[in-house]
Amino acid sequence: MPPPIKLFSSNPSSSKPKKSPIQPLPSAFSEAQASKAVEALLKHHKKVQAEKEESELIPREEHVFLVVNTKRGSTRKSMMPVRIQLPNPPLPPPPATSVCLISKTPQREYKDLLASPAHNIKFISRVVGLEKLKGKFKPYEARRELMRDHEIFLCDERVLPLMPGLLGKMFFDSKKQPIPVNMNRKDLKAELGRAISSTYFHPSTGTSYSIRISTPSSSTSSQTLSNLLSAIPQVIANIQDGWDNVLSIGIKTSSSVMLPVYSAKLNGRFDVAPKPAATAEKKDVEMAGEEDAEVAEEEEDEEEDEPKKVEKKGVKSVGAKASTKSAVVDDKKTKKKSSTIGSGSAGKRAKDVAVGKATAAAGTKKTKSK
Repeated sequence: MPPPIKLFSSNPSSSKPKKSPIQPLPSAFSEAQASKAVEALLKHHKKVQAEKEESELIPREEHVFLVVNTKRGSTRKSMMPVRIQLPNPPLPPPPATSVCLISKTPQREYKDLLASPAHNIKFISRVVGLEKLKGKFKPYEARRELMRDHEIFLCDERVLPLMPGLLGKMFFDSKKQPIPVNMNRKDLKAELGRAISSTYFHPSTGTSYSIRISTPSSSTSSQTLSNLLSAIPQVIANIQDGWDNVLSIGIKTSSSVMLPVYSAKLNGRFDVAPKPAATAEKKDVEMAGEEDAEVAEEEEDEEEDEPKKVEKKGVKSVGAKASTKSAVVDDKKTKKKSSTIGSGSAGKRAKDVAVGKATAAAGTKKTKSK
């Protein structure tokens, strides 16, 4: 049997896609336009949120996303999320944001490690070991509830290769795949804190990427703008061909339309190049000469084909006469057949004649026998 396909490498650092160096924003990028887009988006969010509070009991929390559209799709696909460091956390701080840590099999050991006086980590809501993941959370419904209960999933990088088979497709479709962390760090609290306060870029083969940069309920417009300006160069560095492949950049919430921030120039991609005048005239003269030669050849062919056409017409006329005669004879035959086979008096006469002949023949046989 062929070896199973591994979605994660045994070495997480080697599975990350190669990224180009971070480049500054282009001169065509306007920070004023970005600021206007952020202000308009947050104003629209407040209006929509006020309407939802009147109609819904518990309105759903929305986030602000950076949307990057590219000209061409990427050929690189990776299940490993790429960390994007932001100056302000994109999510509300715990316990408002629920964080789940997936650890190795001695689950109690890692719970004690987090609660030890050396680390004193209290922002982890739940610790799930591999044994619980293989047993209690093996059914589909249990895994779906686990996914809904927590916003962020952290995972010990040593067990990261097992996550696709244990968690399933739903975690990756909802972009809640576990984030690898190093549980052997001395400053474990800082390691987990950096993972929670960062956002993540998910490489794909499509032409559109969305990255969460802030939450309107816990971020101001200035914080959202600073996160936006910090995230754009880092995201573009992880896109194939960099700024040359960027078509547009915008921001949106979970339920709004995208507000444009930057649009690249198409650089004459759809312009039709005009033909030079001299070459066009030469082509016209050549085409006219070719048309005259074709007309002369057609006239010569017509003169040669005239006697052949006359002979063919004579043959066709003789054949047509013969076919008309055969058609008339066939019509007469069909008419005669139809007069004898018809129903009514003609059919009765035919039956009487046949019966009369049969009785006459029987009488002659009797006389001869006598």
